Amino acid sequence: MMRDRKGFTLVELLVVTVLGLLVVMAALQILITNQRTYTAQNAVITGQQSTRMALEVLFTELRLVSPEGGDILMMSQDSLRVRMMRKFSRTCDVTALGAGLPTMVIMDPGPVDFAVNDSVFIYADNDENDDDDDTWVIAEVSAVGAGVCPNAPLVAVPTLSFASQGALFVADSVRLGAPVRSFTPVTFGLTTYSGDTYLGRRERGGAWVPVAGPLQSGTGLEFVYRDALGAVTNVPTDVRQIVVRVRSGSGVMNSLGQPVTDSITAWVYTRN
Repeated sequence: MMRDRKGFTLVELLVVTVLGLLVVMAALQILITNQRTYTAQNAVITGQQSTRMALEVLFTELRLVSPEGGDILMMSQDSLRVRMMRKFSRTCDVTALGAGLPTMVIMDPGPVDFAVNDSVFIYADNDENDDDDDTWVIAEVSAVGAGVCPNAPLVAVPTLSFASQGALFVADSVRLGAPVRSFTPVTFGLTTYSGDTYLGRRERGGAWVPVAGPLQSGTGLEFVYRDALGAVTNVPTDVRQIVVRVRSGSGVMNSLGQPVTDSITAWVYTRN
């Protein structure tokens, strides 16, 4: 005996198809929303890391700057060139000091790698009983050789020569144990790398090196210079506080359609 076998009607198939499509679309929408949320959160974290890394670099470097000592060489709203100390040692012998004569300073032994063309400060005490005549002589290393300290003749030490710069030392006396510090001009500003904007750093006239980022293009870095009373100043030697603002920019939009950004501000008190 044969029984009637009934299947799904066309209407039932259409209804099931539409309901299934609605479920798939809802699931797809949830996946898209979750992906956008993840991307936005990841952009927030990356932006926070970028701004804090950039600020850490600037804070560490700028707090060692002495505006009163002439360490600020150029300052603007989005870039800053300063004189950064790099090496330190002391003299254990000084020879041939005089007008027009080569000047040689023999250094204490140690892991101090001074090189030709290094710009250095050498402390000149002059009258040991008078603090008002103390100064730092600025010179450039013309040669690096080998020598010995009189109090340690068996230990080889580097010697620094300053050919034809003897006149710099005439007014003051460089005594034994005088500090010697090298420095180099360093510029901080925005630079582009692989299409993104970064906090950049360069020494002397060298190439820009990206340090931290990505940051906002054009507005990712801002400096404000204030004097001892907190007023904004454009005189380098009057600067006592540098306000640094760093802003990140990723191009990612959040759930509200707004760009994901992060910013941080810090006050750097300089060394004077």
